[in-house]
Amino acid sequence: MTHQTLIFLFTLISTVLSVEDPIIELPTGQILGRQTTTSTNTAYYVFEKIPYATPPVGPLRFKAPQPAQPWEGVLNTTYLDTSCYQQQGEWPSDSEDCLFVNVYTPALPEEDENASFPVMLFIHGGAFTSGRSLDYRPDLLIEDEVIIVTINYRLGVFGFLSTQDEIIPGNNGLKDQRLAIQWTHENIHLFGGDPERITIFGESAGSVSVGFHLLDQTSQGLFSGAILESGSSLCPWAIQREARKIAFGTAAIRNSTFSDSDDSAALFDYLQSLDAADLDQTAQEYLQSVATLLDQDLAVLVYTPVIEVKNPDAFITRKMYGLFKAGSFLQVPIIIGINSEESLLFNPDPNVVQIVLQEFDNNLELIVPIDMPITNSDQNLEMATSIRDIYTNGEPFGANLGDGIRYASDNGFNRGIIKHAALSSSLTDVYFYQFSYDSLPGNVSVVYDGAGSVGHAEELAYLFCVTILGCSLDDFVENDVVTSQRLIKLWTNFAKYRNPTPEASDLLQNVTWPKVSLEDGGEFLYLDINVDLEVRSNPKGEAMEKWDSLYESLNFTDFDTY
Repeated sequence: MTHQTLIFLFTLISTVLSVEDPIIELPTGQILGRQTTTSTNTAYYVFEKIPYATPPVGPLRFKAPQPAQPWEGVLNTTYLDTSCYQQQGEWPSDSEDCLFVNVYTPALPEEDENASFPVMLFIHGGAFTSGRSLDYRPDLLIEDEVIIVTINYRLGVFGFLSTQDEIIPGNNGLKDQRLAIQWTHENIHLFGGDPERITIFGESAGSVSVGFHLLDQTSQGLFSGAILESGSSLCPWAIQREARKIAFGTAAIRNSTFSDSDDSAALFDYLQSLDAADLDQTAQEYLQSVATLLDQDLAVLVYTPVIEVKNPDAFITRKMYGLFKAGSFLQVPIIIGINSEESLLFNPDPNVVQIVLQEFDNNLELIVPIDMPITNSDQNLEMATSIRDIYTNGEPFGANLGDGIRYASDNGFNRGIIKHAALSSSLTDVYFYQFSYDSLPGNVSVVYDGAGSVGHAEELAYLFCVTILGCSLDDFVENDVVTSQRLIKLWTNFAKYRNPTPEASDLLQNVTWPKVSLEDGGEFLYLDINVDLEVRSNPKGEAMEKWDSLYESLNFTDFDTY
């Protein structure tokens, strides 16, 4: 062995075992992390690709997750190169063995001294069929002295297939998330985090997931606050009502015998026998076979959560609306809100929007929400006409594209999210927001007359490094920088104090964000986040009042969503 080789090996060993690259002892084994810096040279520690579950492969496919098994030696958790299989697009990182948690901490506890940072656990969105934790770098948030945790969870056919019986009950993606939250609660003190100050937060399907976790009584004590960005378990697309049909339809793509089969056990055995890549491709082909232009408003997705039959691992077995109405949810403080025009993201082409809205005008019953229990065709048409009247005063949608966009935003997002806030506000602290700041980082530029200008997911660019601008704010204009700083301060204040504006702040324009309080005829107050911060009342006001009247006119209380 040459002298130069010895020097190289010594240098390599010294680097791996340096103070900057610490080793943490978990109950399941040792992990090696690394130190890095943000774009402003703030140092923090990174531990990525930590197993929180046994790989859900082989006989564990379509099963509830099992805790991670112990390992020998030191596990290298200095990099992240794995995501769960996607049913919308493909990545080289896709794998069925994907259940990992990532921890980013400003500092580690020293001997005889416990750091105690608040913890923010993020659940990514992606319509329950796509999304990767590695797309959400934490640099902007971590500079405000919080620990950021991101997770992978099973998606699409792997995470949300259900036969709606005890064979494949479903919701394995939600059960993955719950196990990751439990892992965080049990282990975060080793990274300097306070297990009693865990805030779960998510966007889109991740926010819907947070809404489900608020209904999961087995999660009592695992987190103490929640932030829901543009999603609720009360959104109409939060659950799949025809999961059994979809499960057999998926199998029939590869094996036509399942077109006429009703044998859940046979379907389970067949889909378990497929190679993971083949199953992923099968699911993608099924999605393509059932997709239509009319899916653009997200009224119905395919592989999503379900209301399960009762079983030992069940996540949710009762309708969400009734649970919120009865107060049967975890009554922790929440921030919940919307972007000013959610449906813009899904409707970038005015020509396509024109076609869809003309189809709505020709078949008006299509705009009636899927959660409205109307079977009489005349009543259905009457309801549809009343819904269109909210937006167009009797004119066709096809001549008023902006009105159609507003309908899509309200139907797919705003109505359920606002109702979630209203139902929760009498039993816990609720802070509602509308994100209205429109600028380049949001990356949605389409505009429709009469509609808002900030589409779904645009706020993420101000919280995470998710755009082409990366993590450096140097390329942002001044208002972009201030908006990012404000959003981060509001979110991290909530994580620290359970109050987004605990004291006067020049950055926050000395605004006090009021709680939603509807008792005794109180106004629904919320914070509008734009170039300036402004307290306003009654989000999407008159339209929401009319929707409430239409739902009340049904004389029905057993809704699943709203």
